[in-house]
Amino acid sequence: MARLKWAVDGLFLSRTILLCAVFIGLNILDAWLTGIALGAGSYELNPFMSMGIGSNMLTKGLISMAIGAALILFKRGGLLKPLSLGMLIICAWNGFAVLSWI
Repeated sequence: MARLKWAVDGLFLSRTILLCAVFIGLNILDAWLTGIALGAGSYELNPFMSMGIGSNMLTKGLISMAIGAALILFKRGGLLKPLSLGMLIICAWNGFAVLSWI
């Protein structure tokens, strides 16, 4: 019985880690698209990121990694799915915006 519980816990943990990697990747993509948009003359709408870190891929990657690690540590990994979906929508919005300016 203990092996079954370990296998099931391992499956959920690997899915959570995969969602965490997707969340981090989407944040880095958002920073890259924001850098392109800022170069094209746009401005950052997020007041927390408008201080110059909105287009810094390393900083956004580290911040999203800390958020993902905290969610996994406090056993709130289920929140990574809606957060990743939200970041996917933001990246799609930024992608369409950048394509419309080019």
